[in-house]
Amino acid sequence: MIIATLTGIESVPQQLIDLGVDRYKINIEYVTVPVRARIVFLEKLGEMLKERKTEGSVAEGGVFQGDFAREINRVFPDKTLYLFDTFTGFDKKEAAKDNISGFSEFADKISYFEMTSEDIVKAKLPYPNKAVIKKGFFPQTAQGIDDRFCFVNLDFDLYDPILAGLRFFYPKLVEGGAILIHDYFNPEYGGVKSAIADFGKEYKINPTPIGDGFSVVIYR
Repeated sequence: MIIATLTGIESVPQQLIDLGVDRYKINIEYVTVPVRARIVFLEKLGEMLKERKTEGSVAEGGVFQGDFAREINRVFPDKTLYLFDTFTGFDKKEAAKDNISGFSEFADKISYFEMTSEDIVKAKLPYPNKAVIKKGFFPQTAQGIDDRFCFVNLDFDLYDPILAGLRFFYPKLVEGGAILIHDYFNPEYGGVKSAIADFGKEYKINPTPIGDGFSVVIYR
């Protein structure tokens, strides 16, 4: 039995075991291998930034249920963590635009990402007092934020918010700071690669893969 969902990656196998399924017949590597690669990247980047005494806040765009936000909060316990999400799923107009553009065939039909809330995310954070939740549509929710950033994770999935996130955060990155972008190699969300390509033309930069099979990083 292959488990292919990050949400419930701990609870689903236990439920199967409780139902009598042999634990050795349950395979979670499809999820854990790429996720672990992202976490290791985050941890090692955090170590380097700490060694350099790098200042700046951290942020995530596209939080869903807070699994990676928890890791960011853990790795950067002393830094303000801005969390941007609608907490109601994709913006319907942005999703429809990606469908029309041929980036995705189903983005405007997904209700999966609606299964979240601010409370679900906060409950997972080891240092919730450091989190600033910005609920609503990005980049409107970023208005008035003047912080500099040393690390940002963009997981918006769609063309418009990914491009808006890059345009907002990249100029605010401190020297040595990084923006991690998920789903670059995911054919189901082609808008991500296209947004990064268009942004790269504006700033004359190219992304670098991190080895998880999905994500790329842009450094300042």
